[in-house]
Amino acid sequence: MIDRIERELELDAPVEEVWDAVTSDGFMADEVELDLRPGGEARFGDKAGWVEESLVPARLTFWWSDGDEPASRVELTLGPLDGDRTRLRVIETRPLDRLDLVGVPLTRIGGASFGPALVAA
Repeated sequence: MIDRIERELELDAPVEEVWDAVTSDGFMADEVELDLRPGGEARFGDKAGWVEESLVPARLTFWWSDGDEPASRVELTLGPLDGDRTRLRVIETRPLDRLDLVGVPLTRIGGASFGPALVAA
């Protein structure tokens, strides 16, 4: 089963300003730390994870989890609209059952794994 939440916002600011806002303190958490390289560390307040993809200033994909809750994958996509307006699309999915079936290792900072443990047969 895949849980999915999708939202789309139209903002009165250019893409670069929206990118700066979503990747800094305040939009997703009071304190944000991002290493925008693939595999880089991502921290959003109490949530921690890693960056899957970053195409500045158009797309950011990362995984995050809070404590022992299952991890979810978040995609932020930014696109220009007329004038200095931006469309921000946010999709959060929790597809861990499918990933665990194909053996994709999902580890977090410190070595603990995201989602249910893989059981060796």
